[in-house]
Amino acid sequence: MEHDTSTTHSPGVAELRALYRAAEARAARLRFIIEVQNLLDAAAFETAAQEVLSRLADFAGASYARLGFPPLQGTAPMQLTVGKSTNPGHDGILFASQAGSNLRLMLIGSPGGRAMDPDDRQTLEVVAGQLADAYNLNWQAAENQALLGDLQRQRSELAALVAQLIQAQEQERQRVALDLHDGSAQLAAGLSYRLQDLAARIGEAHVLKPEIDQLAALARHSVADLRAAIADLRPPELDDLGVAAALRTRLDAIDGLEVIADLDAASDRWPASTGIIFYRVAQEAITNVIKHAEASRLVVRLFEDGKGEAHLEVIDDGKGIGELRHPQMRGGQLGIVGMRERLALLGGRIEIEAGSSGGTHVRAAAPLAQETTSE
Repeated sequence: MEHDTSTTHSPGVAELRALYRAAEARAARLRFIIEVQNLLDAAAFETAAQEVLSRLADFAGASYARLGFPPLQGTAPMQLTVGKSTNPGHDGILFASQAGSNLRLMLIGSPGGRAMDPDDRQTLEVVAGQLADAYNLNWQAAENQALLGDLQRQRSELAALVAQLIQAQEQERQRVALDLHDGSAQLAAGLSYRLQDLAARIGEAHVLKPEIDQLAALARHSVADLRAAIADLRPPELDDLGVAAALRTRLDAIDGLEVIADLDAASDRWPASTGIIFYRVAQEAITNVIKHAEASRLVVRLFEDGKGEAHLEVIDDGKGIGELRHPQMRGGQLGIVGMRERLALLGGRIEIEAGSSGGTHVRAAAPLAQETTSE
């Protein structure tokens, strides 16, 4: 006995075919969304958006597509178009982005073309969202780049101002040093020579000879102090040879201390502002050691690390940082403030702490930014 099975299986096959076509359509929509995202990620926004707009027109069967973005802060409105309306009198809007969106997407074509179902419209909305997100990211990147450029310009201007400030300070120091050299130092030297000449002429038996000898010694001491002050105000080695050479000269002149100098010759090639400030910080720290620390050993290190920072270390085995709280050490406290202020001009920092085996450890660091000067 034969059975007619066509009426039993035909509806099932048709249903499977419909499900298969729906699955293929969903897969195609998903591929389209993924391809759009890959394109937006891989290319510049203007280039990618033009290509995406063309693909959107093909996807919707539109003859004309327009994509517009509202002006953001500091930017002009942006609009892209693809194709043209083939029948302006009869073409209609196949798709328009939702009201309130931060982009305007419009696809125009013949109403008699391929009808778009809700899934197609949802796909277009998803792609419109992708375009909006990509546009916002592109604008944010451009804004960040502009802010970075502004920051770099501000840093350059600040570096130029710092260089001018330091130059003005050093010029004033140089002026004061010249005034001392041509004025007080010459007078003190003349007084010393006159007193020595007077002591020689009156003879050893004169009652005023001891007092004149004391005055002559005091005059010689004053001359030596003035010459040391002049050298500290503007050491010629700082201009001629650099910070390492100037520091070595300063350390070689110290008596009564074991001095260990580890000075990187590369520091002589640092920007002038950095070299001057590090010399002044080292000068102040060394003066504190000599005057207040009662130390027997002094270590000075000057070097550059691999991260583009300049470093200075001044280490002694004296009384330690705790003594700075004593009222007699007020000058040392002011010196520390001065060191901090100088390093702040370079965006640097200073740490002052007790050494591991006593004494004081001063650490200073600052970035070695390229020095610029303004016209």
